[in-house]
Amino acid sequence: MISIKNNIPKRIVEKIEELSLVKNQYAAFDLDNTLLIGDIGEAVFALLVKNKNIKNFDWNDYINLIKTDREKAYFKVIEVMDNLELMVLENITHEIIHTNEIEIEGYRIPIPKPNTIMQSIVTLLNSSGIEVNVVSASNRVSAEIICWEYFGIPASNVFGASVDINDNKRIKIKVEEVPYGRKKVNVLKREFKDKPVFTAGDANWDRFLLSYTTHNGIRLWTGNSREFKKLKEKYYKNLEFYQLILE
Repeated sequence: MISIKNNIPKRIVEKIEELSLVKNQYAAFDLDNTLLIGDIGEAVFALLVKNKNIKNFDWNDYINLIKTDREKAYFKVIEVMDNLELMVLENITHEIIHTNEIEIEGYRIPIPKPNTIMQSIVTLLNSSGIEVNVVSASNRVSAEIICWEYFGIPASNVFGASVDINDNKRIKIKVEEVPYGRKKVNVLKREFKDKPVFTAGDANWDRFLLSYTTHNGIRLWTGNSREFKKLKEKYYKNLEFYQLILE
């Protein structure tokens, strides 16, 4: 445990130890570019397109849509997986975990890897009795796999974009729930009685999650320094808000 604590900024360790004195508290983290360095949802979609498992929406379509409407792009990536075999989605996710790069339509897609400091934070939280949960706009199947593979977070603690599995083991999409922006908070309000004591995110749309933290809790930022300074000044000036530089 000492070596794990050495991996984490000292003030965060002290605050976790302070928070752990109260039972039944929980953390809620964003996944892509927060726990992970990279985006599992984008990587899965790219490889599905490259392997021709998805043919009616390509990578360039996604890039063009995300420039104008990020939330709509996230919805579309989930929507086009409708009727995809569950086994295909699972295999693609595992393949990404064990590959080095994806090249498609002139783009190189980063392979998501775990942020090792976040791995240490998850381990410390678990050992301190603070349950770690993940709320992500990436598809639930892939999010569950990578959270377990890299962080030991069980599927019951992972809330991703809703997908059902029909009797033929194919994906059935529920597009009405893609936890993006303030919808991450909607998930937490539905699943938990109280607010989280520790949250983490990387982008301006994670502000809703960070702002839902208990007053004396920890808010952690893994995005760029400019956004961190703006958020600190505007929303979290006198609160526990820290930046963690991506490795």
